[in-house]
Amino acid sequence: MENIFEKGCVVQLSISMWGARRKIDKNKLAEMTSNHEWLNATKKLVDPDSLKPVSKTANAARSYLASVSLPFPLHGMVFVPKDLISRVDEKLQEFQADFSCNVNDFAARYPGLRESAIAYLGEFFNELDYPVDVRERFKFVWRFVALDVPNGRFGLLSPEVYEREKQKFYNTMEEARELAVQGLRKEFAGLVEHICERFTAGPNGEPKKFKNATVHGFYEFFQTFKERNVFEDEGLSELVVRAKAVLNGTSAGAIRESSYLKDHINAGMQDVYEKVEEMLNVPRRKIVMD
Repeated sequence: MENIFEKGCVVQLSISMWGARRKIDKNKLAEMTSNHEWLNATKKLVDPDSLKPVSKTANAARSYLASVSLPFPLHGMVFVPKDLISRVDEKLQEFQADFSCNVNDFAARYPGLRESAIAYLGEFFNELDYPVDVRERFKFVWRFVALDVPNGRFGLLSPEVYEREKQKFYNTMEEARELAVQGLRKEFAGLVEHICERFTAGPNGEPKKFKNATVHGFYEFFQTFKERNVFEDEGLSELVVRAKAVLNGTSAGAIRESSYLKDHINAGMQDVYEKVEEMLNVPRRKIVMD
């Protein structure tokens, strides 16, 4: 069996944040209503907006990793092709630096935010809800995991256990291969479906807005497709080449302003859409431009 770990490695990204919320004590609820058994309530410990920069960076890091990786059958892990490993590591370092900077900014504001909470929460304020060193509640780490066939040469595993674990490893590799192929196809299909849908009329017959992100998503996909197509899906490669030719570097602005481009790109993408649906073995659903 082909060893997929000669084509890349597994990456595990772990990001955690201080939740800044607590459940309101049942006794407090009992003082407020006789139906407290039916209620669950939480309180915000600081202004939620104060944590948005940290959350934004965390979400951006997760989205970036998803865009350059392939799905993997172990929870919390993704597969990164070998030609992208250095690039991914450098980018995650940038996200980590931004995350730390935002956490430091929040920590500097933390005493004032806690003072404000006293005024807003009143009797619901509890000093014990607030960590002394709030920085310890934030984490941004990742690791590259090298997996290989279990080694039974040194007698640590009995022959029976070794054979069982070896088969599990092979099964994981095969599942990873299938997930990677299907994941890449579905990602591309989503892009094609979305651009075709943009050419349809809205509920009242008015044209839908054609946003920049509609084509930018394609160009970002094109940039890393060759590296991510580690299992050489020739059928998908042909469709990606066709979609690239249809768009031909055209901007969203140019498409918005030209009826010819709208018709040309819509017709070309409809054809690609039908082909990618066949690859995914789903019922055909032609999106018709009004």
